[in-house]
Amino acid sequence: MRVLRSLEELDEALAECDRAERVSDDAMRAVFGTFRIDPPAGMPEDPFSDAYREAQMGIYVTIAGRDYALANEATPLDVEAALCRPFPYSTGSATTAGEHLMGIDFALRAMALPPGSRVLEFGPGWGNTTLELARLGHHVTCVDVEPRFCELIRRRAAREGLAVEVVNDDFFWAEKGGDTFDAVLFFECFHHCADHLRLLRALQARVAEGGRIFFGGEPITADFPQPWGVRLDGNSLWAIRKNGWMELGFHESYFRRALARAGWAGDCIPCADPAWATVWEARRLTKAAMHLPATDDRLQTGIGRREDRAIILDGTPGTGLFGPYLPLARGRWTARLRFRPGAAARGDAVMDVCAGGGTARLAARTVQGEALIVEGWTASLTFDAAENLSGVEVRLFCEAGFTAVLEGVELLSDEAG
Repeated sequence: MRVLRSLEELDEALAECDRAERVSDDAMRAVFGTFRIDPPAGMPEDPFSDAYREAQMGIYVTIAGRDYALANEATPLDVEAALCRPFPYSTGSATTAGEHLMGIDFALRAMALPPGSRVLEFGPGWGNTTLELARLGHHVTCVDVEPRFCELIRRRAAREGLAVEVVNDDFFWAEKGGDTFDAVLFFECFHHCADHLRLLRALQARVAEGGRIFFGGEPITADFPQPWGVRLDGNSLWAIRKNGWMELGFHESYFRRALARAGWAGDCIPCADPAWATVWEARRLTKAAMHLPATDDRLQTGIGRREDRAIILDGTPGTGLFGPYLPLARGRWTARLRFRPGAAARGDAVMDVCAGGGTARLAARTVQGEALIVEGWTASLTFDAAENLSGVEVRLFCEAGFTAVLEGVELLSDEAG
């Protein structure tokens, strides 16, 4: 792997890419993997600061040789030719085409949308994901900054008799108001956004209650060498210097924090092959009170039995309750177990609240069956979330002899009153 030290060396490497492209797309991509530039030292420490952002934009300007503008995202395109052979088929590469189609298929499976969902797709490019979503019967709106892509998608959809709303605009169309959607999709395009924090905040107005955001095929990894910033691998350097495109990458720990700052909680859905097709899913952080009956599928039991709209705990030791794995906004919360008044209640159990899917215990207490009548047939546990949390669950570990009938779980925030 060559570590380039100057723009002259970069231009020599890109000339090698051009020569390889005349052989084949595969040959060019092979050269991409032979060089990189190392991130500069002395970057500002706070990745959310203006100084950090300005430093990253400075790296972009140095490599691109121009200031960033939306016009840089233009993609020269022969629409007529693309109607017959859109990307990835236009590459002639079985590897590129196969992996691209595998990535789309993985994204569709990871999204697992109910039939007839309202989907907003940003940066659809050639429209491959757009058309697959429409073929599934979803109501798709797509937004792309490149007018030739918009024309291509309209014509591809019309040829197949698919109803797709196509909007020629940039990412911040999200701020202009209008409809809400059950799902928002970025497939290999979020990393082109020059102000990703602003975009994440804007999506609050576009995602319907209970809706989700999906990031498919985005460079969000545990080994990215910076919190976020301009990618400096061969492929990205080629895209920035030759085309002027913005090419950002994100460390997964930073990405979680960025989502949380914008009111989202993110989870990774890994793809083993190809690894780049991994999908991130984001849900709106819970801020208001939640009242979940024992029949809710998000509440699970290891040793109880579901009967008469409740979870019956009959003295068997083990995990009587776990779930619902919710994202919670920072602040003070109270978790409350609601038991059936007058039902047999005796023995001891331990109630706790955890985040991160059980990896961080936030609070715990003992629950005594005989004392439930004094507590109004509830067991409450107050805890503080110093930051936005994901995977929050309420658990009940029953000792041998603990008997009670659990009717539901509540999560109450001070903000919600």
